[in-house]
Amino acid sequence: MKKIKLIYVILSVLLVFSCEEYLDEPNPNTPELLESVTNLDDTNRVLNGVYNSLFNHYVLSIEEDHFRTDLGAMKNRLTPNVGFPEHLDFYYKTVNPNTRRIEQRWGALYRGIFTANQTLAVLDKIEPSLTNANQLQAWNEQRAQALFFRGLYHFYAHSIFNNGNVIIRDRYEADIEKRHKDLSSSEDVIAFFRKDLEEAIPFLPMPSDITELGRVSKGAAKMILANSYLFEGTEGGQRDMALIGQAMTLYEELRDDYGYTLENEVNPITGSKMFTTAGEFNSESIFEIPYTTSFGEELSEFNEASPHNRLARRTAHFKFGGQDFLQPASWLILAYENDPLDSNVPINTVVTGDGSLNTRRESLRSSNMLFLNNDLDTPVYTYPNVLNSLSTNGNGWGGLRNQGGNFVAFKKYTNHDLGLANETVTPEGALKSGKNVVINRLSEVLLNLAECYIYQGRLQDAINEINKIRERWALVPLSLSDQIDNPGTAYDETSLMKRLMEVEKPLELSAEGHAIRVIDLRRWGIAAQRFAELSEVFYQGTQFPRPGRRPITAALARGSNTAINDSRFISDLFIIDSSTAPADPETQRAQNIFREFLGSSTNYSTNAGYLPIPEEESINNNGF
Repeated sequence: MKKIKLIYVILSVLLVFSCEEYLDEPNPNTPELLESVTNLDDTNRVLNGVYNSLFNHYVLSIEEDHFRTDLGAMKNRLTPNVGFPEHLDFYYKTVNPNTRRIEQRWGALYRGIFTANQTLAVLDKIEPSLTNANQLQAWNEQRAQALFFRGLYHFYAHSIFNNGNVIIRDRYEADIEKRHKDLSSSEDVIAFFRKDLEEAIPFLPMPSDITELGRVSKGAAKMILANSYLFEGTEGGQRDMALIGQAMTLYEELRDDYGYTLENEVNPITGSKMFTTAGEFNSESIFEIPYTTSFGEELSEFNEASPHNRLARRTAHFKFGGQDFLQPASWLILAYENDPLDSNVPINTVVTGDGSLNTRRESLRSSNMLFLNNDLDTPVYTYPNVLNSLSTNGNGWGGLRNQGGNFVAFKKYTNHDLGLANETVTPEGALKSGKNVVINRLSEVLLNLAECYIYQGRLQDAINEINKIRERWALVPLSLSDQIDNPGTAYDETSLMKRLMEVEKPLELSAEGHAIRVIDLRRWGIAAQRFAELSEVFYQGTQFPRPGRRPITAALARGSNTAINDSRFISDLFIIDSSTAPADPETQRAQNIFREFLGSSTNYSTNAGYLPIPEEESINNNGF
């Protein structure tokens, strides 16, 4: 059956509230809405408004959460305190109830809950008028989707706010005064959103049965349920084996019974299909936001009802119309670069411009996740490589100190597959990208399943799951008897879990999903220690060639007959011995020496991986 991409209908009635005013803002259109809805076509249009709520960037808050983790760095690495103020609040862990982006996130989630409850209300209204089995089936399917979103948004709020003690909104309230409610306990919130998800699953379609791409499936609901069990079972470093077992069972079902497969279409030149427009709704995707530029172009990129995403501009390099906001931490860059390639896999052998054979400079995973200066084997925006694309116009990715001089950037959200014209400041480019955003995919299932297996002592089973992902990227597979970072030593539970926490999961899912790394660091109980350890590492930026690498000056650009002999603009990165670093900060900056996460470990305990209830809610909600 032919599948079409779902185009959401934006209903004005569902756009009445600003993010902060969802509670007390009057909704004069609601009586007319309730009276005008008479059939399943009408309720489906209201349901589309629930899907529209996904467009709001603050639902996922990928940008903000990136700075809350150990994966993010300020783009001015030498003087990180010179930057966008609210990025600094998240980076230094100094957010408070008045931080505006916390208010926007809370409002985005509860506005989504409000629209889900509206949908459930109009479905209840028309239920008595249903006359046949087909109508009842359609009614159940619509209700299941609304329940999914109500459960999902409560799950998101529980995962990130106030130790899980948040507000349960279980129905649409026309009376504004009845919207004022107190916080519920974490346990009650868990019970509530799990009930919604469990009720939804029987009436949601299997992934293979979806005819409108963008609709949610049983797989998406089971993914959220599985994560909820894993998160609860490991919160604070505990191990509740019963909850972990429930998560494991659901992950195994997702792996085996739902038709998901790793997206193995990886071209050595153009990269993985998964992070391209052509790869939308691919075989690995479980839950995905279908952004588009086919309508709504009149809306600002900062209008949260806009169907475009702005992550392309936030992550792309400034020479391509980007803002360089989502910079990867230095340890993450080096981890990508040092993950060994499997030399036995042909895709890791490349032909250079002079016809000689060489091993790829960067792994396929590194090339697909980041723009790296050393990655001369991968084109950038149809240019032969980074050096040619930047040095020819008199500028480059070199430097650590200025706003436009970063030497690396995240790649997965950019329009790198569409060419430079689609990443410059145009209505169809970086400001308003139509590229989808994947929230959950099979790789997350396999890595979380591996974690469950580790807890059960099933180390070889855990390694098997991890190696499925490593094989996709043509990386050296893990061996139970021989650690990659400690050859000749077998993995045990501690060392394999460390590998999962510090390499396999962050490198595969960096800057993806809903607060994945924030939640992981918190539930594993390693966040404060992790930030403290990373804050003690000294890095130094320098120019190519880097010792141990093939000299850039001797390399030929792919598709070019001109030798590359200009490395003035290109920076590389080293870890240096702290004893060699000058004590004076000004001297450090002059020598391109810096540290990251200073202050993060000290401030982490203030909120301990959660966000506070926004002050706006406390002021407006008389139920507190």
